[in-house]
Amino acid sequence: MVSKRRANVPMKLQRSTLILLGLALLLGAGVILSESQWFKSVKSKANPELEDTQSPILKVAEGEVKAITLERGEETLSLERQTDDTWRLTRPIQSPAEAGAVAFLLSRLNTDRPLQRVTMQPEETPDFGFTQPTGTVTLTLADDRRHTLILGGPDFSGSAYYAVVDPYNWPPQAGGEPYPVLVVNADVATAIQRPLGEWQAASTEGSANPEEPLGGEADRPEPPDPSVDTPVQSGNSEAPPAPEIPAPSQGE
Repeated sequence: MVSKRRANVPMKLQRSTLILLGLALLLGAGVILSESQWFKSVKSKANPELEDTQSPILKVAEGEVKAITLERGEETLSLERQTDDTWRLTRPIQSPAEAGAVAFLLSRLNTDRPLQRVTMQPEETPDFGFTQPTGTVTLTLADDRRHTLILGGPDFSGSAYYAVVDPYNWPPQAGGEPYPVLVVNADVATAIQRPLGEWQAASTEGSANPEEPLGGEADRPEPPDPSVDTPVQSGNSEAPPAPEIPAPSQGE
C-alpha cells in the first residue's frame, strides 16, 4: 500500500505543473492580444506610416519637400525651395539658406530611425517636455501635404529626445487615449536648434584676394621714368660740389 501511494505522488505533481503552465500560457496570450488590439487602434488614429523602429522618423523624400517651418519658442524660421533647387530663408529675414543646414535637418528626419517607441498618458505631457516643446518642424510637400514633428524634452539619459509625429487632437486631453511617442537621437534637436546665423549661406561678397595689395591695382605707384631728371632731395644724400672760382691775374 505504501509503495502505491508513493507512486501516485509524482503523477499528481506533474498534472498540477502542466495545469499551471497552461494557465500561464493562456494569460500571456491574452495580454499579447490585448496589447496588439490597442496598438492597432492607436495607430489607426495616428500616422499610419509609423509602423516600427525599423522605419525612418518620416517617410519623406528630400526632393518632395518644398517648404520648411521651424518654430522654436518665440522664433519662427521659414525656408522655401527655389526653382533651381536651392533654398532661401524667408523668415525672419530674407537670405539665401545654407544648403548643409537644410540637408542635415531633412536627413535626420527621413534617414534616422527611432531609438524606441513608448506610450504617454495625456496627464504625462509635462513629464515628456511637450508643454514647452524644444521645437516644432513642419514639412510641406510638393502636393501640399504636410508632416509635423513636435520635439519634446530629453529623456532620462539626456542623449535622446521624445517626439510626436503628425499628432491628432493635440494637445492631449485629460482622460483621452494614450499617445505613441518616439525616442529620437539628439541630432534631431541639434538640427532644430541651430542658430539663425547658421541657416544663412556664407556671403562671398567683399572678399579680398590676399595676393592683391589693399586698394587694388589702380593704387600701385608707377615706377619713375629714367628719361626725366629727378631733383636731388635733401636729407642723407650728398650735396653737389661747389663751382670753382678762377684766381685773379698778377697784373690786376
